[in-house]
Amino acid sequence: MAPNNPREESDHLAKLKDIAERVGVSISTVSRAFSNDTSRPVNEETKRKIREVARELGYRIQEEVQAESGTAHKHIACVIPQQLIENHPYFSEVLAGFHDRMNELGHPPAIVRTLDEVSGSDGIQSLIRESGIQGVVIISWYDPKLIERLEEEGIAILGVSLNDERLTVPIVDCDRIFSARMAVRHLIGQGHRRIGFIGGPAYSRKMDDDERFVGYKFAMMEAGLSLPEGWIVNTNWDVDLSYSLLTGLLSNHPKNEWPTAFFCASDMLAIPAMRAVVEQDGRIPQDIAFVGMDDISFAQYTNPPLSSIHVPKYEIGRVAAQFMIDYLDGDYPALPKILLPCRLIIRESSSCIRTENY
Repeated sequence: MAPNNPREESDHLAKLKDIAERVGVSISTVSRAFSNDTSRPVNEETKRKIREVARELGYRIQEEVQAESGTAHKHIACVIPQQLIENHPYFSEVLAGFHDRMNELGHPPAIVRTLDEVSGSDGIQSLIRESGIQGVVIISWYDPKLIERLEEEGIAILGVSLNDERLTVPIVDCDRIFSARMAVRHLIGQGHRRIGFIGGPAYSRKMDDDERFVGYKFAMMEAGLSLPEGWIVNTNWDVDLSYSLLTGLLSNHPKNEWPTAFFCASDMLAIPAMRAVVEQDGRIPQDIAFVGMDDISFAQYTNPPLSSIHVPKYEIGRVAAQFMIDYLDGDYPALPKILLPCRLIIRESSSCIRTENY
């Protein structure tokens, strides 16, 4: 099966990512070079290479565009958890889309900070004072005190991939409940009845509140299926735990008691779980089928290739950038939450029709 194009949701390449790949640095480093970030400065030689490659690829550096046009820039910061700061297979795509759309709109790439760097009043004040930010995009995880502080300072706030009903800020994301239902209904359509779940908790610290788990439960209930006792695996979003917990469960049960399929809340959790099955002499998909979520680029290279819900990561970043610029220009959104559609990519990890009796 030919690998699918991870950027097929966009008609053009993410130029910021192209620059990063050509120079051999992260997207975050390219962003810092273009925004002249003084808190984590890029060395001059690397900055020179980045700018040289940018010009070769036709990427217009915004300080040069501004000098030509005299237009006023919007300064935006993206705040992400520390573990996502460099080359994360999901969020690097989101950031690439965000930076590229900002560039197209005539604004500099976002300044990227970690939650730790902006926690507390000193971190926020430093960001505002040094960078003159007008808006903050909070990605994946948030600190309630950070949002309170930004609101006090009159800074525009947008959440990306923040799934907490208590939040009152605008959100750009994908429809995770619908997507999880789609994945599980595919497995049910393949003949599976004992379908386990591998995931982690929501902001409430309860996995029951996570939207992917909610979608999984909906699909199971709609089909009249019970959740397989003992096979709901809470990894706390730790990829190592996905491997070790499933290894323990599989080794302590005979094969005829294993689930015949798993829906995993992310590909990053599915990949180590698949390894656990193989190491316990299981076959994928004959013994256990897998469907992940996110459709990161690695998914097409697993053995067998991993079926996954394709999330339009790059497009989420582009929509978030457009949303924030429109908001700062006074064009307030009619909808507080924008959910982009996803689609199921079926690969070999779930392609086997289940015919055995249960």
